Amino acid sequence: MVEKTVKIYSLPTYQVKPDVFLVYSDNVSKSKIPIIIDNGSYLCKAGWIVNEKPPLVFRNVAAKHRGKKESETQVGNDIKNIEAVRWLLKTQFDKNVVTQFDVQETILDYIFNHLGINSNGAVNHPIVMSEAVCNPNYSRQLMSELLFECYNVPQVSYGVDSLFSFYNYNAKSKGLFGLVVSLGYNTCHVLPLVRSRFDVRNAKRINIGTSNMDSFLHRILQLKYSAHASAITLSRAETLIREHMLFSQNYMEDIRMWGKENYAKDNTHIVQLPYVPLPGSNSNNNSGKMEKCEALLKRVQSMRLKQRSEKLAFDEEHLQECLSVQDLIEDGDDEAILALQELGYTSAAELQAGMKKLNCNIRKLKNLIAAQQDEPQESPFANWCEELNLSNFTDADSWLNAVKLKRKEVFDARQKLSSDRLKSTNLGGFSFTTANDLFGGVFADPVEMKSFQEHTMELEEKKEQIKILDEVLAEYEREFSKSQINFSFNLAEYYQLQIGVERTRVPEVIFQPTMVGIEQAGLAETIEMVLARYSLSDQQKLAENVFITGGCAKLPFIKERIETELLAMRPFQSKFSVQLAEDPLLDAWKGARKWALHDDNLKKFSVTRQEYEEKGGDYLKDHMCSNHYVALPAPVRKTLVQTSPPAGAKQEQKVT
Repeated sequence: MVEKTVKIYSLPTYQVKPDVFLVYSDNVSKSKIPIIIDNGSYLCKAGWIVNEKPPLVFRNVAAKHRGKKESETQVGNDIKNIEAVRWLLKTQFDKNVVTQFDVQETILDYIFNHLGINSNGAVNHPIVMSEAVCNPNYSRQLMSELLFECYNVPQVSYGVDSLFSFYNYNAKSKGLFGLVVSLGYNTCHVLPLVRSRFDVRNAKRINIGTSNMDSFLHRILQLKYSAHASAITLSRAETLIREHMLFSQNYMEDIRMWGKENYAKDNTHIVQLPYVPLPGSNSNNNSGKMEKCEALLKRVQSMRLKQRSEKLAFDEEHLQECLSVQDLIEDGDDEAILALQELGYTSAAELQAGMKKLNCNIRKLKNLIAAQQDEPQESPFANWCEELNLSNFTDADSWLNAVKLKRKEVFDARQKLSSDRLKSTNLGGFSFTTANDLFGGVFADPVEMKSFQEHTMELEEKKEQIKILDEVLAEYEREFSKSQINFSFNLAEYYQLQIGVERTRVPEVIFQPTMVGIEQAGLAETIEMVLARYSLSDQQKLAENVFITGGCAKLPFIKERIETELLAMRPFQSKFSVQLAEDPLLDAWKGARKWALHDDNLKKFSVTRQEYEEKGGDYLKDHMCSNHYVALPAPVRKTLVQTSPPAGAKQEQKVT
């Protein structure tokens, strides 16, 4: 059976291109062509009414580096790496309502500059701008004040972005009923239209949107792959949402299906994070092997330095103990014999010989440590086996064979020395009284004593060489046995994210906000709640024209999910129809453009500067795609009413 090839998805690297500066021709300047601005909480779309598509589409954020001038503030597509300045990002929105008008002014400057408008002190073009559903009068007042006072626009008209999107498909309908489901970045709305008018009293909002999905997936993946927490950025989580997420038609059934191994294997998306292969990670690479051999020799040398330092400390401590016992012996202390036995000596002569040997070892260790510290990169073979230096070899295998051969040679030489010493002892070659003559035995001949000492030092030297070679071979075995394991381990797999049940779990927060701790009704319950506010006949009309728009509507199967929910909530055999916006991101701008071109709407429903000055900045002319204008109540006048006090009392004033 042929094994199915696993598809690996790469993270698309979007190269942000700075927005171009359009040419502000005389024809455009004199004809006063309207400007359409869809001021979305995620993307801002802007352009002339003559454009089929908005020439400016950018992220609705600004980033100003501390200590820099206002002119150096980066906006939208000017920010090449948004993660690098995420902590500096500012937006004009609180949820979906504009509250930070200093940022809004920066965004408008960016728009007008890139449209090429160079008229000093004025933007002599009508403006069509989107605003939030049920936008507070105070927010609209400040927006109108900004446009009329700062930019001197001749007139402005406002509309709701999702209603503009709905208008793009139903511009010619009269007396229209419809239910607009807007899936935005920070909020979701269910907006009923009754007889071509927005019924604001029965509209509903959910404080959840695509931003909650982004942060939810970001948190899940960072917990699931804690080793890659720094690589899993919010921007990459946003990319994964738009590339791999989908809505479930039956969430609980899908969760049960994800529990089955075959289903999970077939539907899991494997996403490759960027990574840099380690140098020399391929064990078949000879240069990589030689680098590892050089590294292991440095480790062995470092280990030997540590061992010598520890041995030096131990010998110095032992020498101090011997000196203390020697002082006790010289003082004639009764405890001297017991202390001498605790150190392993039987007489003062043995103690002296032991101290002599300790002093000799200490001097030797200090010299070795000093030499190694002066040359920290020196090979452990220095001064006794220069032929094993790596520079003499072209590949690691031949060097390893030479090390093994040298080890065998040294071991055989040591064995021969030991055998010769044993034979000399048995045949009387060395005339010493005990086997511990080095510690106080008396030789019959000083020449024999010198020969014995040289013989012993040579044995110790061979033993030390064997120890070094064994350490090198052991370290080589550990290093390359690990490399063999790593060779079978695919480093790329370590940097892969498996997006499984998260593909349907994350978008489900729109229908179940409690999954992310938001105690509100989901989208399906909200739709049912809105429909329940109407008579049965009006419910049927609304259900027959359900329209889905907003950036989140780009995820697959949202239409099928809404149809499933309507099928569950609507009466048996009742009809309903769900329509999905063709381009949920741009349809609001296109709808605003169509609205401005159609039936002289721009002239009828725009607020002129004169009306702004007479009726206030919050004034709005209602139309099919707008909010309803509710005038602020007139301020209550406070007057002073003077009352007649009783005789002898102070006169008081009553405020009414």
